[in-house]
Amino acid sequence: MDQAQTLVATARREAGLSLRELARLADVSFTTISRIELGEMDPTVGTLHRIIEATGSTLHLSSEPSPRKHPALSDLAAAATKEGPDWTSLRSFLDYLARHPEAVAAAITQRPRTSTRLMAALLAGIAEKLADDHGLPRPGWTHTVPKMRPEWSPPGTPRMRDEYRRRTPQQLLDRGLVIDESSLWRDRTTVGI
Repeated sequence: MDQAQTLVATARREAGLSLRELARLADVSFTTISRIELGEMDPTVGTLHRIIEATGSTLHLSSEPSPRKHPALSDLAAAATKEGPDWTSLRSFLDYLARHPEAVAAAITQRPRTSTRLMAALLAGIAEKLADDHGLPRPGWTHTVPKMRPEWSPPGTPRMRDEYRRRTPQQLLDRGLVIDESSLWRDRTTVGI
């Protein structure tokens, strides 16, 4: 609203028009002009165009793409429920980075603030694996995240847990986590690369 308010007030003053004169020329009510200038009303583009044209000026509208904000690991700090991590959010984040490897460095830089030990260890392990996979230095914040004790693993039989351990990335094992790599990092063909 501030922009329409400023546009109308400035154009009216520069044209030397009173509120009533501008309202008559633009074929709108006096209260419309007054409410726009007071910031109480946000006019439609059509109304704004008519008002600006009535001052002898021309309204130009344009648009430009806004800079794309890449997701960051710190955005996932809240991706935990009472039952554990939100696996869907984690996979979506990793799928995005698989499609946009140029975003990895920025995505892992900021320390995520999380209230659960499991989530802190998991995000640190993910950051370290991403850094290692992309030839980047590991983020400094990961060194301060403690290892899970006791070790965390998904439910299953001893044989299933052994298989999960075999397929767990070393960065997660080092953090006391047993999570099959394919549970988080999908095959490149399934993420549209």
